[in-house]
Parts: sequence; structure tokens; C-alpha cells
Amino acid sequence: VLGISKPKPPVRIVKKKPKLITISTGSGFSITNKCHILTNEHVVRECKAVVVHLKRKKFKKATILSKDKRNDLALLKANFTPETVFSISQKNAKELDDVIVAGFPLSGTLSSTVKMTKGIVSSLAGIRNDYSRIQIDAAVQPGNSGGPIINQKGNVVGIAVATWVEEGVQGVHFGIKSSTLKTFANANGLNFVSPNYRDLSNKDLEICLHPNLLSNKYYRRNSNIYFVLLVTL
Repeated sequence: VLGISKPKPPVRIVKKKPKLITISTGSGFSITNKCHILTNEHVVRECKAVVVHLKRKKFKKATILSKDKRNDLALLKANFTPETVFSISQKNAKELDDVIVAGFPLSGTLSSTVKMTKGIVSSLAGIRNDYSRIQIDAAVQPGNSGGPIINQKGNVVGIAVATWVEEGVQGVHFGIKSSTLKTFANANGLNFVSPNYRDLSNKDLEICLHPNLLSNKYYRRNSNIYFVLLVTL
């Protein structure tokens, strides 16, 4: 007589939700009222999901509409209406122009507010005479990638893209020219808001970067630069 063992109960397999892991961070900014966002291609490279971090710890999933690896540009689309959008300069920056770099460098270490550094345009070409880029001395740190470089009128003259890291070398940073990003955006069927034509005071520039919203009898600060949190599924 063969012995028959008692059947074991079926094993229940519980599928766990995939864990979202942050693999990179960067900055970006809205260029249309339909929330098209410009950033760097290297910021979203290899990512299966892109999440835009808004005020009050709100997150919105963004779709990558287009990427230009050669010029290091990416176009995203998210489902929300931005408070304001950035205007793009009709002319490229000139040598010695004052510029401001805005974004979210060193995320998770520094504060969660927008950081700004100021400097000048040092050269109208990048590494190895790359004329699609400008060299600036306004500090660019990890996390600034994809953030706007604006002029005194509040118009975007470039996108922060790289910095030279070498012992003994300081103040060598690079941005993608506004003419290059305009070509990329126009190729994707986008039009920009009209640029500003007068110089702004530092106070006005701050308002440009940090629109003050009056709500429920108290002021709250919001930014039209969006921190891009990258996750993989």
C-alpha cells in the first residue's frame, strides 16, 4: 500500500507594487499654458517614469514628448495648469550680459526652495567651440540641469546643462543657447509667449521666479520652475 501524504494548501502569491526608486534629479520650466516643460535630455535619460514635484508636496506624472540627445534637450507634458510660463529671448545672449541661473541644485541636501546664482556670459561657445552653447560663471550645481538661465529682462537665454569639474578650475559652467531650444520647441509645434522688452529690478526678477499668490488672506509662494523627480518602475 502506497502512503499518500496530506495535500499542502496552495501557496498564495501576493504581488507587491513596484517600488519607485529615485535615480536622478534635475530642474525644468514651463513654456506654455498647457504645461509643456523643457529640461535636459540627460535628466530623463533611461527613465521609465518622470514625476514633476509641485508645491505642497504634490506630484504629477509627466510624459516625455520628445528628446534631442545631440543638443541635450527634452520636452515633457504634465496634466496641470502652470501659474505662469517663461518667455524666451528672441536674441541669443552676448558676452558680459548679466544672467541668473535658477533651479533646484543638490536636492535632498539644501532647502526645497528655488536657488538662484548670478553671473555673466563668459563666452559665446562651449567646449571645443560648440556654438550651440554659452559659457557662464554663474554657479551650476548637480540638480540645476534643465533649469532656466534668464537675463535682466526675465527672458530665458539658455538652459543650464553642464559644469567643468577639475581641481583648480572654478566658474566654468555651460548653458544651451535660446536659439537652439527655440528650434527644438518649434520643431515640436510649440509657440512661446511674447518676451519682455524692459529691464527688471531684482525685486521684479524675484517676482518673476516666485509669483506671490494671495489666497485665504495669507500669502503663499509658488514657483514656475518645476523640480523634476525621476523614478524607475
